[in-house]
Amino acid sequence: MTEQLNLTDVMTEVQKFITSDGQIIPEQRDFYRVLRDKMNNHTGLFTEPEVELILLDARTEVLDLSDDDYNAIYNVVMERFGLSKRLEEEARQREELVRKERLRKEAELKARAEAIAQAKAEAEAKAKAEADLRAQIEEQERLAAEARNRAQAEEAARKAAEEAAKREEEARVRAEEIARIEEEARLKAEENARLKAEEEARIEAEEQAKIKAEEDARIKAEAEELRKAEESIRLEEEAKLKAISEAHQKMVDDAIRITEQERLEEENRLRQEIEQAKKLAEESRKLEEAEAKKLEEEQRRAIEQDAARAQAEAAAKAAEEAERLAAEEAAKAAEVKVIPELPPQDE
Repeated sequence: MTEQLNLTDVMTEVQKFITSDGQIIPEQRDFYRVLRDKMNNHTGLFTEPEVELILLDARTEVLDLSDDDYNAIYNVVMERFGLSKRLEEEARQREELVRKERLRKEAELKARAEAIAQAKAEAEAKAKAEADLRAQIEEQERLAAEARNRAQAEEAARKAAEEAAKREEEARVRAEEIARIEEEARLKAEENARLKAEEEARIEAEEQAKIKAEEDARIKAEAEELRKAEESIRLEEEAKLKAISEAHQKMVDDAIRITEQERLEEENRLRQEIEQAKKLAEESRKLEEAEAKKLEEEQRRAIEQDAARAQAEAAAKAAEEAERLAAEEAAKAAEVKVIPELPPQDE
């Protein structure tokens, strides 16, 4: 009859080996933790073939454990069963079964390694790839248990498959719920941003309209003042021309009383005064036009600067609002992420 052990016997042998040199290698600690969980969850007997399969199963989940360390742990556990007491035929059959199972497990290990490498390059497909790989391994274990006609192993594999399907369904439902919540939050944030942008645009338009109205009123008032100033200058010029005309008339009247020479001198003097007055009036008019153009150009530049400043402020506000909304969406997305717990460092 095949010798049987209990959980304590197997784990004691493994613990003795990994602590034999006074320190525990991290890969050996991980293998011990995974092996302990699988031994605890095992519902069958701890016979040699079943313990071998549990060891191989734990090996597929600890890829960093070296082959030398695994073989050493395997030999320590197997020696506990007293392999030398078995018949040569039983040993040959067991070795053949283990060899076939090892080849299958190595193929599964290679497939798992390839899936993990691909998952690192395709982060978005990582969860689904790992779930598919685990479902495939569990299905193959269930088929292997059926081939060995072990009813207890078949029941354990069936329960494991049901539990995996349940976890996958729960994960899918949770992912859909998270996606729905994120989509609702995104739509709400976009609607709030749109309403706020429309309100800010309306307020900005009203403010710009108000500024433009005030500026138009100011320009109109300045234009009215300029018109009054030009009217005053025109009246002054007309008064000067009238005075010159009266002086000319006086010259004509006085010509009767003075000599021809004196009349000519007086006419020449008055003509020079008229020319000088016209020249002064023309220079004054040009100066007034230059001042009016300068004032109008300064007003135009002021309006353009105010408009550019208002546009820059509106763009800055829009950028700040976009950053704030992006930060809020990132914070909301971070709140719904599931962060797995890290395993303890010391067993």
